[in-house]
Amino acid sequence: SHLWNLSMRFASTPASMLESAVTDEATAVTAFDANGQGIVSIEVDGQIVQILATLRGDDRLLGGPRIRAGQRVRIEDVDAAKNRCTISLI
Repeated sequence: SHLWNLSMRFASTPASMLESAVTDEATAVTAFDANGQGIVSIEVDGQIVQILATLRGDDRLLGGPRIRAGQRVRIEDVDAAKNRCTISLI
């Protein structure tokens, strides 16, 4: 049954793999703009994936410092169909 588990792992879709990243930490690849948007990289199934991220409203309202490239953030929600996510400050 080990072989079955292995084949099932490779059959999993990127969408479900992306959704499994919720609550994981990600790294900002770019500085985020005034709208709270930027690119983050997350590790999904051993691969680094870069997706568009939007800072959640609560953290945007704080008006604090913008997210810088290299900063760690937390994935709050994933929209796998659009290959984007919502993140929060850690």
